[in-house]
Amino acid sequence: MPLLFKLSLFLGRRSVRTVLSLVLTTVLGLMVIATIYFTLFDLQWLAFLGGILFAAVLSMASQASKAEWLIIRRTTQLDRAREQLQREAARRKISEDAMSANQVRMRMINDLLPIPMMFVDRDLRIHEQNKALRELTKMPQEQIEGQLLRDVMGVQYMTMLPHCREALTGTPDEYPLLWHVGGSDEESYKVKHVPHPPGSDRPIGFYIVMLPERAAASAATPSEPPGSDSSTGFDPRAAITSENGETMYLHSISDRLMEGDDPRRKLVRALEQNEFILFAQKILPLKTLPFDHGCYEILLRLREEEDNLLPPGGFIPMAERYGMTEDIDRWVVRNVISWSLEQKQKTPSWDIPVFCINLSEAAIVNPEFARFVRQELQRSAFPAGQLCFEIGELETISNHGNVGNFIAALKPAGCRFTVDGFGSVKLSFSNLSGLRLDFIKIDGVIIQNMFKTPADLTKLQAIIGVCAKLGIRTIAEFVEDDRTVAKLREIGVDYAQGFGIDRPGPITKIS
Repeated sequence: MPLLFKLSLFLGRRSVRTVLSLVLTTVLGLMVIATIYFTLFDLQWLAFLGGILFAAVLSMASQASKAEWLIIRRTTQLDRAREQLQREAARRKISEDAMSANQVRMRMINDLLPIPMMFVDRDLRIHEQNKALRELTKMPQEQIEGQLLRDVMGVQYMTMLPHCREALTGTPDEYPLLWHVGGSDEESYKVKHVPHPPGSDRPIGFYIVMLPERAAASAATPSEPPGSDSSTGFDPRAAITSENGETMYLHSISDRLMEGDDPRRKLVRALEQNEFILFAQKILPLKTLPFDHGCYEILLRLREEEDNLLPPGGFIPMAERYGMTEDIDRWVVRNVISWSLEQKQKTPSWDIPVFCINLSEAAIVNPEFARFVRQELQRSAFPAGQLCFEIGELETISNHGNVGNFIAALKPAGCRFTVDGFGSVKLSFSNLSGLRLDFIKIDGVIIQNMFKTPADLTKLQAIIGVCAKLGIRTIAEFVEDDRTVAKLREIGVDYAQGFGIDRPGPITKIS
């Protein structure tokens, strides 16, 4: 009701304005006619009235011009909002597709595991159960999915209940469980409850993993199956040919799924044992520019990702949760420098390319990280100009002062800097004021849409023009084909990067 009242009041005001304007115009016209009639076309009066009419016309023209300008401005704002909405919708679709693909993949992996496993929410309802659990309970999926734990687990529920309460406080738990197979037969299981997400004192639920005691006992034996990998402790080929190897392999996978009940310890181990892998993706110059020895963006993979046990970058949310992103950034800087110097020592004629390294927010806001980089450069005598640090556009907006301090701390040493994903948040150079940048990476969505919408091509050309005046080089992201490369070269983009140029691969591919 208040909304309807306001709307009617607004429309009423507009109607009153319209009527009042018509009345005033009519009155003014009548006054002009009366004056002309009673003054017998006196020139002075005619000049006076002409001046009034001229002023009125100018006022109306000014009002019309102002209204037209306001309409154009509102239309532009609506176009921008529409473009942003379309971009967000496209990103959401990409995220949903990726999530759907990951869910299918995880469901397939879960069904391949002969270890019963399920996810239980805070209401103690079962979700994401696997094939092994359905075989154990002798129930179809529709009788398990969304059902209460007590209705599925039967007499075992009372044994599990206290441990479920413990898991819902964020505490991992482990206990033995006897499963009644039929008649007087029983099977022993080692059950683990793993809260999700890890480290939360109020998790949204927990995973239940039931490892048969015979598998756990086999995995605990010190012997290794033939052909096992000593670095990982198991070998899938041995799992196929040997029952002992199979149980060891499954036990190891269950530990990996639960991440040893301590994801932070897993990341610490990866840093200490160099389980990360440096990847590189080429950045191609589109014109004659200073990159005589090439330029590559450094990407990071966890060794498990290359074994197809984790998606690329799957460790990053875990690192952010446990505050370890800066430690990972230090590892990257240290290993890029050491790898380059090793290559230079092996082949003195080899020229070190420019390496673009993405930095986390934690590294940028911490003055100690800039001090660490300077110390590494001094210790190794690495040419600082071959390090280019990439900073996300969002950081330049939310942490502008810290970004400026970080650049000021390393720019005198010779390091270079680029803003990544420019235009993804807002198309404005104001958030870059005072930052001594060398490059700008243009958001890939703009690059991909430049053939579809003229507005994105106009944006791209505007960015190129401003950067040329500021002396900043431009890098186009998400370049997928030769047609895009040709267009970027035509409109003056300096560099191109994407799968159409080069796919990421181990840093050892650089020669």
